[in-house]
Amino acid sequence: MPATVASMNYPPLGLTIFFAALVLIWLLATLRQRYRTAGLSALANDLKLRIFPRDPLNIPQRYERLFLFRRGHARRARNVMIGHSHSRPIRAFDYLYETGLGLDRRTQRFSVVVTQTDSGSPDLLAHPTEPDLPFYNLTSLQQVHLPKIENKHKYAVFCSQEDFARNNINPDTVAKLRQNSDAVLETCEGLLALYVPRKIKPAQYRKLIDLASELTEQLSTSSS
Repeated sequence: MPATVASMNYPPLGLTIFFAALVLIWLLATLRQRYRTAGLSALANDLKLRIFPRDPLNIPQRYERLFLFRRGHARRARNVMIGHSHSRPIRAFDYLYETGLGLDRRTQRFSVVVTQTDSGSPDLLAHPTEPDLPFYNLTSLQQVHLPKIENKHKYAVFCSQEDFARNNINPDTVAKLRQNSDAVLETCEGLLALYVPRKIKPAQYRKLIDLASELTEQLSTSSS
């Protein structure tokens, strides 16, 4: 006998709503990612950079000597822009990693620019110290106490060579980091990275790329 509507087995309403919500969340995330890629594609085209929605460089492993890429788990990069700025290789991308598990799992989002500096540059880390920007030293570098930088500009500085930090991390340098979304500055083994703990707009990315190029030249000249 054919099954009647009343006798057919349907999944519970709650389960149906749950799966429908998952599909909706996936669609919204996909649309948001495509919108983000479209916005950054215009910037990449203007700067003559190539952009890849998915990471073609295995960035978490490529840059794991930088402390940002040793934090958390499920590390991945998106919207990777590749090319040159002021004759130096440049990489700019959205970066994500997870902290916690289960209900405590959280996604941490960053906007990152990485370029190359001279291999002789000392390792350095400079980051904001406000409570809502929870960066801390994971580099084993010694802190260089710069009272004006710490007290007025609220930045902490760590470096493998104290004189290098004192010569380069001055109020003007920190003011530029502040003006660029309170960026964190790190150098390590021939790399210079600037990163911000959120997704920034394309216009802000442009400024961050310009600052990375400027600081690369400054630090390379200082270390030569």
